[in-house]
Amino acid sequence: MSAFVMSDKYPKLCKAIEIFGYDIIPSDKILQFNTPEQRHIDMQMLKINNDIFLLKECNNLKRLLENKDYNIILCKNNINGKYPHCVALNCLYISGKLYGREEAIDVSVKNYCKKNGIEIVDVKQGYTRCSTAVIGKNSAITADSTIYNALTKNGIDVLKIDSGSIRLDGYDYGFIGGACTMIDDGTVAFFGDIKTHPNFRKIERFCIIHNVKIINLAENKPLTDVGGAVKIKVGAVFLLASLSKVGVNYGLD
Repeated sequence: MSAFVMSDKYPKLCKAIEIFGYDIIPSDKILQFNTPEQRHIDMQMLKINNDIFLLKECNNLKRLLENKDYNIILCKNNINGKYPHCVALNCLYISGKLYGREEAIDVSVKNYCKKNGIEIVDVKQGYTRCSTAVIGKNSAITADSTIYNALTKNGIDVLKIDSGSIRLDGYDYGFIGGACTMIDDGTVAFFGDIKTHPNFRKIERFCIIHNVKIINLAENKPLTDVGGAVKIKVGAVFLLASLSKVGVNYGLD
């Protein structure tokens, strides 16, 4: 079975994902971050194949993800809440390359990439992962020009959209990558209603071209940056046992 690791700040969005047969593993609350980002999983966790990088401060997730199917690697440095130091794991892994603001990437990730022959592509935008919606294996959507240029240069089909029109309480606006997740290879789920975005028609056409179906998790509600979600595979016994360790109850008793 599969689960999504994400913020539980918006219970209705979590429930909407559960309807599709997935469980929710809640992210940690990292007090060093600014309030709007404290539960964002794209700030706390980076998954590359079967390896998962976690902030040292993610005490609950460390226990929840103790699973033989994944190798858990903790960040070498303690997190600093100030930008760009807060984006140590906010990287985008797509088509065998890692994109991020290289100076801010945690040493453990850099060492891993060097050991495994993974090229790190430096981009100016430190919020690389939350600025980018991955649509399939070789396509993406972003409003950031530096990410657009880097991905395009490396053969990724990228749709450039306008900034804004995505809710993130405490900030002027959020990012498209934090406002959606691929729930399977052919379906992207948006946290809110993508039709509220002024570039909806462009996004819709792009998804159709790449044979990706769109699902709105909250019809007629603002598109909301929740920090995205990370899909992992877990066994039923493992999930029940792990959630009970931290007192999480999603109606499994």
